[in-house]
Amino acid sequence: MNLPNLLTIIRIIVAPLVFFAIYSGGIWNPIGLTLFVFGALTDWLDGYFARRHKTVTGFGQFADPVADKLLSGFALAAVAASGYAAMWPVIGIIVRDVLVTSFRFWALAKNHRILPSKMAKAKTCVEMISLVGILLFMVSGAPTDGFWMGTLALIIVFSLAWITALDYFWKNRDLLLSHDNPVDDRPDQQL
Repeated sequence: MNLPNLLTIIRIIVAPLVFFAIYSGGIWNPIGLTLFVFGALTDWLDGYFARRHKTVTGFGQFADPVADKLLSGFALAAVAASGYAAMWPVIGIIVRDVLVTSFRFWALAKNHRILPSKMAKAKTCVEMISLVGILLFMVSGAPTDGFWMGTLALIIVFSLAWITALDYFWKNRDLLLSHDNPVDDRPDQQL
């Protein structure tokens, strides 16, 4: 156990709390916003410490993207369920995240590491900023009636999400089309 992995575990624990706080509304909205910002900060910090101290582990490579998707997925679901954004872009973003994360794990099992592209990192940045903006609007106590900016922001995220998904699959099409990809399960292999 190292600091980056501990931060990842904390993010996994915080993710459902974000949903319950945001969905409960009222006085819980500021708590949901605070938890979400804290979770997003742990995402940045765990990557920073892992790279700086060269403590990248197999657990971290597996758990970090899961923690990221749980945090954003729970926040997205709560925002949509609370009526501050349409449900369809949220469902589309979550489906894309499940597909891409599953594909990355499948590729990792075949000793093929798929790193996030700059475009995917930009998508994540836009997603986090959009969620913080929507949550700030919720904290202000403003009604959901006519709040079209939340939906518009998530439609932009939805578009970026699927563009990056197609990019992942296209750039790794050889892996998808290959029938002979034996798993290298040597115990000394560091992923």
